[in-house]
Amino acid sequence: MRKNQPAMALKTVDVATMDVCSCEFDIRKDLHVYVNYVRERSVKRSVRENKISKADAKRIAKQLSDPEALTDIDEFGESPWLDVVDNLALGVGFVDYDTQGEYLGYTSSSPSFVDNYIDYNEPAYQRFLASSMQQQEQLLFDHLVGRYSNSDNEWFAPSAYGRLDTFSVWGCATGVVPGIKFDKVRSFLFKCLADCQPGIWYETASLIDYLKQNHPYFLIPQFPKFKYRTNEKDGRYGNFSEVDKASQTSDKISEKDRDAFERVEGRFVERFLENIPLTMGYVDLAYATSDNSGTKPSLGRIKAFKINGGFLPFMQGSLPEPAVTVLPNHEIHVESPWYPAGMLAKLEPLADLVSTDRICILKLSRTKAVAYLAEEEAADPKKDLESLTGQPLPANVAAELAEWAGQSESFVLYQGCGLVEGKNLPALIDPYEVETLSADLRLVQSPDTLFCELEQAEQVPVRVTHHANGFKRPPEGVQSVFIKNLKQQKKTKQKELITIRQQTSITLFFQDGVSLGVFTKALTENQCFVEIDKERRTVIYPTDQKAQVDSVIKQLKKNYRIKLVKEKG
Repeated sequence: MRKNQPAMALKTVDVATMDVCSCEFDIRKDLHVYVNYVRERSVKRSVRENKISKADAKRIAKQLSDPEALTDIDEFGESPWLDVVDNLALGVGFVDYDTQGEYLGYTSSSPSFVDNYIDYNEPAYQRFLASSMQQQEQLLFDHLVGRYSNSDNEWFAPSAYGRLDTFSVWGCATGVVPGIKFDKVRSFLFKCLADCQPGIWYETASLIDYLKQNHPYFLIPQFPKFKYRTNEKDGRYGNFSEVDKASQTSDKISEKDRDAFERVEGRFVERFLENIPLTMGYVDLAYATSDNSGTKPSLGRIKAFKINGGFLPFMQGSLPEPAVTVLPNHEIHVESPWYPAGMLAKLEPLADLVSTDRICILKLSRTKAVAYLAEEEAADPKKDLESLTGQPLPANVAAELAEWAGQSESFVLYQGCGLVEGKNLPALIDPYEVETLSADLRLVQSPDTLFCELEQAEQVPVRVTHHANGFKRPPEGVQSVFIKNLKQQKKTKQKELITIRQQTSITLFFQDGVSLGVFTKALTENQCFVEIDKERRTVIYPTDQKAQVDSVIKQLKKNYRIKLVKEKG
């Protein structure tokens, strides 16, 4: 715990009878889906609402992690989740577009956005991809914590993924709200969450009670500064009224009420939890199965919260880099608590993305690797992959990368050129020269014209014209380095060496995809990397891995009946 701050002794709860919720949307992945879409296209926003056009929005929605995004756009013309991603991309500087607009004509009551295209900010996005996971997360975190207004905060704006309703926004520009620094409030609450242990369900009411007893003014100052002096008579809670659901009557919350803190600050804490912490995957929440508060906004619906794994390392400034593993079957596994955009960008030139989850799976692509090596002559994929994994590549993968590197060697094709060979070549060749290959060999342009000039200069040239189906041998008596090389090759010709590498492997055949999936998961958890063929439902491994695989089978026998049938032949 931090100095001069009482330790939080929060109650733990059993959530078996509660409605447990974790954010199924992946805001980090969707951010990159959005950026990759707009950088490849010219995306124009609407003139009136300044929204992404329905056609573009639908194409983006199909790639988002929100399964309802496309339906929302079809039914309502927009997707709340797409708006969240759009605002985040703008806020962190990956894109830019006009948000002020202009008033057209004397009677315009709202701004218009004419020719408002989304501009992609390449330098900012590439800096982000090149930075560490900690730096990437910090950029997103700082923007979300610092983004607020009088009406856009936990009291008055619902969460895109949450369930709770809000106070009425009426009058939020007056009273105590304009003077509240919501970024500082959120930072304080995040520090409180950082003092909790991951994987434990804590009672929300005990967190609110801790704040009430130890930090009663963490949100609204004891003596707030009012924007308008006329609001002073309304006191610290003048902005907040409850609505009785039965009678639909409104009741002001008074600072004198015994439970005023729970009804104002307590509601804020609940809505804080289901905003940034839930949306970013920092916490899971447990809701009451029904709302029995009888008032609007609801009170006490979030019964418990649990800290997730990646949050504490991030708050401590030690978020680890993704763990990369290259398997013998050419798969690359990237394990990370959050979407590893930077690492995937590094691997993209060499591999295709197969699936994304806590473990992202890529497959090495020969086509991509050859193209990449041809473009980047100094590239060394083997060295690059080993630097990412921290260990040597499987032998077969390293061998194939070397083979692909050989296929990528580029050459220059000279058209309309000829080769001039001779001792002490005359100076008249110089104007025709394209490249000097050796003291006696020159590559020249316009060979026909040069041949005529050599004849006129009485150099007695000999012309040899080769055909598409093979090289023509120079006439007898003509001296040429190529004739000497040809004779030497005939004399020293040896049998071509063919190297065959033999390896004995064991193949396990599975009856269905489910059993293969269980076995594959167990292998991955035990860091046992072998070749897996999902189409044939087989697992193939060399005999030197038999002991490791047998150990995994032995572990599985604790929960499954396993019958290992050895085929003869």
